[in-house]
Amino acid sequence: MNTLVIDDSATEQRLALAAELLERSSGIVVLDGVVTLWPRPNEIECAVTLAMTAIARCEEEYKVLVENAARALQASRMGPRMPKRLLRWVVVDHYGKGSVELWRAR
Repeated sequence: MNTLVIDDSATEQRLALAAELLERSSGIVVLDGVVTLWPRPNEIECAVTLAMTAIARCEEEYKVLVENAARALQASRMGPRMPKRLLRWVVVDHYGKGSVELWRAR
């Protein structure tokens, strides 16, 4: 699966490509510094990568991380281009060989 990294300085063409990848479930979009968007047939999984996982966190802290990331996504230039699908939010820790899910919104 293709991965496309974008930010608010992305060209209109890159933003359109990101929207197309998500709509067709043909690629992953990384909104630089905010969230990784993994398209699924009926939803988009929005993974917030957590730094400093050695620090113990409670469920409320994970919720705040997700709320802040959701607001940032909505306010970004990508926000209005998001496909009309349910967004499922998770918090992950990324290790060199992959990600480990730490928390999932219910």
